[in-house]
Amino acid sequence: MRVLVLGPRFADGFADNVAETLVEMGHEVLGAEEVDHAAYWSVPRRALRMVEERVFGDAPLPQDRKLLRFVEARRPDVLLALTWDVHPEVLDALGRFVPGRRILWWGDAPANSRRFGLVNPFWDKVYVKDPDAVKKLRLAGKECALLHEAMNPRWHRPLAKQTSDAVVVAGNYYAFRQAVLLRLLRDGARLELYGTEPPPWSAKEIRASFSGKYVVREEKSRVFGAGMACLNTFALAEGNSLNCRAFEIAGAGGLQLVEFRPTLLQCFEPGKEVLTFETYEELRGHLEHARRFPADMLAIREAGARRALAEHTYRHRLETILADFA
Repeated sequence: MRVLVLGPRFADGFADNVAETLVEMGHEVLGAEEVDHAAYWSVPRRALRMVEERVFGDAPLPQDRKLLRFVEARRPDVLLALTWDVHPEVLDALGRFVPGRRILWWGDAPANSRRFGLVNPFWDKVYVKDPDAVKKLRLAGKECALLHEAMNPRWHRPLAKQTSDAVVVAGNYYAFRQAVLLRLLRDGARLELYGTEPPPWSAKEIRASFSGKYVVREEKSRVFGAGMACLNTFALAEGNSLNCRAFEIAGAGGLQLVEFRPTLLQCFEPGKEVLTFETYEELRGHLEHARRFPADMLAIREAGARRALAEHTYRHRLETILADFA
């Protein structure tokens, strides 16, 4: 199939992993041109996108018009948007060229959907990672299904054994995550922080602990495997859902300490494949046990990696989507 993938494609990002997997499955990928992560999320580029939205208001953006011309010329079999927005007027017109196969897979927290987003009336099907959001979208008349994020076994695989007593974090440094990390720092935990640079307003202790590295692919898996534990918390906007790190940490054989939410039980078995917490005391208890008895944690690391490989790869997710539109 010729699949048009919409969304910024930077190394080890959502669009990158989806595009890589589609090619491995034998499909042709259109769009999804690679961009530099730092450049795409730089202040000038973000400001330019905001100004463009203000200038065009409710009218289609230039990128929407460009998309319509591209689809008319290339005629994909499937349009797969990844946490991406298309103006309703343009998405409606795209139905002439991709009838019944305009798909949105939303990998972000549903609360972060802006403008038309998830409730755009012209998506043929929407996939979200929060079962509570599925119910709400069906209430609004959307054809919607639950689909979690995933890991790519091409690089999210066990590549390193534990070599440190550090608590590893890779991701964004939003306020809630910082608040938890500050408690750990002040209680003597050693942190290794990777990902996007903490924002200017960040606590000085967080900025001091930041490695300065944005890790991707195999390097990220090595970092996860080498740490004593990998902490996975969620922003306040994240409801009953998991992030991609939940699957990437598991795939890399990291010892995942993950903030509990009910949907986790669909994906991993707490205590055997991941360690969950709902209170700070539970989190500290897991870290203390991991520090004192690292050998006990090996079985959890291995079981988490097996489960991720068996059930939570991008191939699994894409097979579900494409089967719905066969």
